[in-house]
Amino acid sequence: MKLSVIIVSYNVEHFLAQCLISVERAIAHYSDQTPSNLSQIDVFVVDNISVDGTCNMVKERFPWVTLIENSENVGFSKANNQAIHISNAEYVLLLNPDTVIQEDTFLKCISFADENPKLGGMGVPMFDGSGTYLPESKRGIPTPWASLCRISGLFRLAPKSKHLNNYYAGHLSADENHRIDVLSGAFMWMRKSALDEVGVLDEAFFMYGEDIDLSWRIVKGGWENHYFTDTRIIHYKGESTKKGSLNYVSIFYKAMLIFAAKHFEGSQARSFNFLIRIAIYFRAFISVLRRIVTRMTWPFLEGVFLQIGLFLLLNFYANYSGIQYDTYATNVAMLIYSSVWVFFLWVCGGYDKPWIPRRVLKGIAVGSIVLVAGYGLLPEDYRFSRAILLLGAIWFSAVVIFGRVTFGGWRLGAKPKSRLIVAGKEESRSIKQLLASIELREGISEATHVITSNELNTIVDVVRVHSIGEIVFSGRDVRSKDIITVLASLVGKAVVCRIAWTDDGYVMGSGGPGPDAVTELDSAIYGPSARRSKRIFDLFSSLILLLVFPFLFVFKRSEWIAYSFKVFLGKATWVGLAGADKQSRPNIINAVENDDVRVRERLNLAYARKYNWFEDLKLVLNALLLPSVN
Repeated sequence: MKLSVIIVSYNVEHFLAQCLISVERAIAHYSDQTPSNLSQIDVFVVDNISVDGTCNMVKERFPWVTLIENSENVGFSKANNQAIHISNAEYVLLLNPDTVIQEDTFLKCISFADENPKLGGMGVPMFDGSGTYLPESKRGIPTPWASLCRISGLFRLAPKSKHLNNYYAGHLSADENHRIDVLSGAFMWMRKSALDEVGVLDEAFFMYGEDIDLSWRIVKGGWENHYFTDTRIIHYKGESTKKGSLNYVSIFYKAMLIFAAKHFEGSQARSFNFLIRIAIYFRAFISVLRRIVTRMTWPFLEGVFLQIGLFLLLNFYANYSGIQYDTYATNVAMLIYSSVWVFFLWVCGGYDKPWIPRRVLKGIAVGSIVLVAGYGLLPEDYRFSRAILLLGAIWFSAVVIFGRVTFGGWRLGAKPKSRLIVAGKEESRSIKQLLASIELREGISEATHVITSNELNTIVDVVRVHSIGEIVFSGRDVRSKDIITVLASLVGKAVVCRIAWTDDGYVMGSGGPGPDAVTELDSAIYGPSARRSKRIFDLFSSLILLLVFPFLFVFKRSEWIAYSFKVFLGKATWVGLAGADKQSRPNIINAVENDDVRVRERLNLAYARKYNWFEDLKLVLNALLLPSVN
């Protein structure tokens, strides 16, 4: 073989199809120009367990492609190496699935590589979907200074300077051929004999950095890397990995740390590590700040409009009744009213997505009850009309509903766009029939997806790729432990989770056999509302125990002082599930103790399914009064 084209895919079905079409045309063009080499280009697609139909698409539309289907996401480096190891071609091209190559790309690249026997690697000019040139088409070694200029943005001050923009080799013309240091992993053309000498991609790099590492090893091995401008490609940049999240940024910077450890020494390595860690902390700070601002937007706006409405109502009432209120007292009272309503709306999950009407109404109702109760305890001079509280509750409800419907995309009675059923084939059919018979989600899209319990490791990707709004687990086919683990992985996702029970032909709900096919997981322990109430309970209970610490000494419970400090500081929680996932805090007390594994799993699910802080209180008191604690 003359050339092996290797493409690693991960949930980019449509981009991959477009890429393979362009590859097919480039092969045809090469064959037309060199008829004696009709079979000298082969193509590998290595799929890292995509859930969007990628593999079926390749099999149906591109049967001439050699498809390698991985059972897990092994990362970019290992996936490419799988195909490199079985290739017997003279050249290897690592190509991103979100690229489009020209018809003449293979012909011209092979010709140029043949003319340059010292060529070990080659890159070409890349342009994004809008036609903008991508500077990473040619790069220099990321020394500490070059990395600082890149991270800080200093390179933008003099983009053509070798001193400030060596990271992107800014001193080299984008329109001329050059020898360069680093190739881009989006289009990485390499001579196979060079790889045999310097080694393939380092699998210590899960994603990012592996192209820099291999490029530099090629140069240090005595080969040359070239930037070749006689052909060009489109690189949609980031579609293959969905860059931008803090997680991906962290992976990228950690890859740079691995590179520094391999290729730098002494002060240079220390400087590089320092810069990379500063960059990680800075991006983490920006991410956290953005998250806080985003979460505070709705409470702030609704609180402001509530405050305005309360002032208008009070002024109207004052004019109507002729009562003159103290300005200062009025300002304080209205601010307290608004704060209480917004606070209890938050506590009751009114700001958790998806926005559910009953959570919103519950938050407003609880806030109103608390205000009315507090109103009755106030001195006469500080009381306003009870009508203000009643009208305020109505006004707040109107503000919340109008704002979210108009600007927040909320539709009362709206249903999830798509449903995912986690069950075996037989059970999934039964669940579909049950859901249809009781019209559990009337109006839900017909787009229903099914996976088995063996595919639970893909569930986060399935939710993202298919815009899943509801997940229904089979209580018969899926272990309770697995359901709890999935709930933890879906924290922060706007997904409603349920469990369908169809054992022995009955429709089992939380109260036993009945017409309800599913058990809600809306209040599950990993949901935002449950996590919030659990943390509030932990704070108050640990604070109380710390305040009465002398009694703990008297009753020989001094170890509870240390427990209370850990819980108060958020380093542990009072009650949790034994062997819980990494997203959970360590727990002082196990929610369930039972030697029978199946019984323990069921009891764990019962605790996690409908979390209530009162259950934690009983368990804490019980452990406190017993001789020992877990």
